Amino acid sequence: MVDLTLSGITKTFGTVEVLRDINLDVRSGELIVFVGPSGCGKSTLLRMIAGLESISNGEMRVDGQRFNEVPAAKRGVAMVFQTYALYPHMTVYRNMAYGLKIARTPPALIDAKVRAAAAMLQLTEHLDRRPGVLSGGQRQRVAIGRALVRDPKLFLFDEPLSNLDAALRVATRVEISRLKRAMPQTTMIYVTHDQIEAMTMADRIVVMRAGKIEQVGTPMDLYHRPANRFVAGFIGSPAMNLLPATGVVQGFAPLPDAVELGIRPEDIHLAEPESAYSVNGIVQHFEQLGEVTIVHLSLQGGPVVIAKLAGDSAIALDQPLRLGLHPFRIHQFDAAGRAIAVPTS
Repeated sequence: MVDLTLSGITKTFGTVEVLRDINLDVRSGELIVFVGPSGCGKSTLLRMIAGLESISNGEMRVDGQRFNEVPAAKRGVAMVFQTYALYPHMTVYRNMAYGLKIARTPPALIDAKVRAAAAMLQLTEHLDRRPGVLSGGQRQRVAIGRALVRDPKLFLFDEPLSNLDAALRVATRVEISRLKRAMPQTTMIYVTHDQIEAMTMADRIVVMRAGKIEQVGTPMDLYHRPANRFVAGFIGSPAMNLLPATGVVQGFAPLPDAVELGIRPEDIHLAEPESAYSVNGIVQHFEQLGEVTIVHLSLQGGPVVIAKLAGDSAIALDQPLRLGLHPFRIHQFDAAGRAIAVPTS
């Protein structure tokens, strides 16, 4: 079990500040996901935790002990990278055992650790094979196993699924979640730009933008109560609709400070006669996906609203359409992009 505390963490490269005033507490046994657009600093922050990048200012503590100056090799941290970085001439067994062998671990203990990790990751039948004959998902599991045998204090993942195709990403994501459940006392930090990975895996999500933390919370906290329009637009797929506060949604009276409204595509439906809040427009585009139909509705004045409707909805291009909005799921944002508290029921 390990607690991690980041206080006022800053990182500069020359005159460029890439991280500023990062404050975060990671609790023992949590799976925390750093998410944000490319270049927001999430991988740099992970590398600082691993000891692969220095801390320009601020303090990192692990279980109360200052870690700023602790070398990477002595931090008890294991990292799984985007590229598998396996030795192609070594078998799966030797790849997983290599770090323990370098650390002069007794052979019997190496064997026990490697075989236990292989069983957990469903790699036992592949131990005598070389990485070149394995699938991308299997190779990533070998990289995870190589980290796992070290019994790390902290398990760090730097976009480990980005090189996999869609089906393998889903399968490997499930395997990592299963691994976490099998290791409830292990603290894990996972970096991704994919908000679906973040939503499905995390105990808590750290949303980052331009070197700063925008919001920290559980997946459902961020989904239902985004702190600002950036988080609102980043979490959810398709993204939340953002519309002018006045003149677009019929029957809705925004709060005095609101300049923008947000409504998620799944909170929009074909309007019933009694629908109090609605928008009218012309179907610009639609995608029938079986379970749902994604509709792009062009409103008068220019905005486009994206709605998730039932899969059997009868939709045609250029069709006039009236859509209803769930009254208590309309978010409101002020001129600075901050969320304004609104009634939830």
